Amino acid sequence: MTVLADVKAALRITNADSDVLVTRLIDSAARECAQFIYGSVPNYLDVDAPDDPLTVPDLLQGIVLMVQADYYGDPVNRNAYRNAALNLWWPYRTDVGI
Repeated sequence: MTVLADVKAALRITNADSDVLVTRLIDSAARECAQFIYGSVPNYLDVDAPDDPLTVPDLLQGIVLMVQADYYGDPVNRNAYRNAALNLWWPYRTDVGI
């Protein structure tokens, strides 16, 4: 299954009418995830690049939550979805020392 298909399944979207919007929201959420865990958005094509968040299950689940929050456009629920996403992303942060 593709990332788009996974996100559409989570949103319960069964047609292609929203594919452009959902793809844009996925890209935005993936950049937000990368910014949170890496401190910037890396070029994933570089040999030394970290993992693309779309390829790590916990990171992807957080991205799905962010897309859901933005797709439904409810500002109150967005904070709850964002906090849930941040909890999934937190263990992957690269700037947190022991």
